[in-house]
Amino acid sequence: MAKAKAKSATLSKPTAKRAKGRGANKHVAALKKMAATARAVVGQQTELRALTLFESLPPGHSTFLVTGDRHCPHLRPGEYAVIDTLDRELQNGELYLIQYKSGPRRREILHCSSSMCNITGLGAADSLVWWLRELRGYRKTEERVMGVPLFAGLSDGPYTAESLQPKLVGRVVGFAFKSLGQRIAPEAGYCNEAQGNADFDPAEYLDVLIRTGHSPRIEGKYYFEGMPDRARSEAEHARVFAVRLKFAAASTALERVKQECIRRGLVDDRRAA
Repeated sequence: MAKAKAKSATLSKPTAKRAKGRGANKHVAALKKMAATARAVVGQQTELRALTLFESLPPGHSTFLVTGDRHCPHLRPGEYAVIDTLDRELQNGELYLIQYKSGPRRREILHCSSSMCNITGLGAADSLVWWLRELRGYRKTEERVMGVPLFAGLSDGPYTAESLQPKLVGRVVGFAFKSLGQRIAPEAGYCNEAQGNADFDPAEYLDVLIRTGHSPRIEGKYYFEGMPDRARSEAEHARVFAVRLKFAAASTALERVKQECIRRGLVDDRRAA
């Protein structure tokens, strides 16, 4: 019996060694796979990235296509920002997907920061306000409009927390190379689009602007609205605000205003492109 036990024990050592070897090999294989994935990601990341790469989406997360270089190198054109749609709390220094409420209710990714600023009047105490901007900051672009260089990266604000929070679709928590089946559209579309177009009158719009000191015109293929060179009354402000609301609710407003400018001869041919 003793010899049998010894033989059995002797036989079990190679078996245990092989089992241990298989486990080690499996672990090494997993490490190699992780290293290969890391090399693949690093190969596509020539600069520092502050966001996590996602290969699948947790519950409550969606993706949003990045179409510009405004947040490079952390988000690049053709990639997808991963949005936590359950996180809509304002935090200083975070990126959010913002949905604007007027017009087509477009959506865009912007960096959110806070500061103290007087927004209530002369001599009032500073209030907590919020600003929206691009991560790349203020910069000169390669584009020109009628010979004038374009700059990008201006701040949008100040906003109060109460006015900004409803615009938050969610917080950007990472990026992906694919949509992962949960892509968010670039805009939410117009509300009651047909009614908005029916309510908008381009003649009324131009009449109000001209009477309040604006100078609407076509220059080349672009529409411009020169600002008044005088102070406007509260009643004038109210009239302009009312027609601008109608403009924002009409998907055809811009083209119809352009046509009305042409009909009235409000065209500056000197800068025509």
